[in-house]
Amino acid sequence: MGLFNLTKKDYTVQYHVLRGDEIIDTDRLNVRTGDHTTARKKADNMLRREYGRTQYKIEWVQRF
Repeated sequence: MGLFNLTKKDYTVQYHVLRGDEIIDTDRLNVRTGDHTTARKKADNMLRREYGRTQYKIEWVQRF
């Protein structure tokens, strides 16, 4: 299991919380996954549970 953990990288996902067309909050989320696409999907699932399907927008995903 430790071997698989070496391939995971830390990603930062910046997102906006929306009310209608207006941005009411901007925040960042740290995610630990294997690649960029998986980081976006994982963040999308976390944000969907918290805010619902249409109340947020992911701006960017960056590895650090």
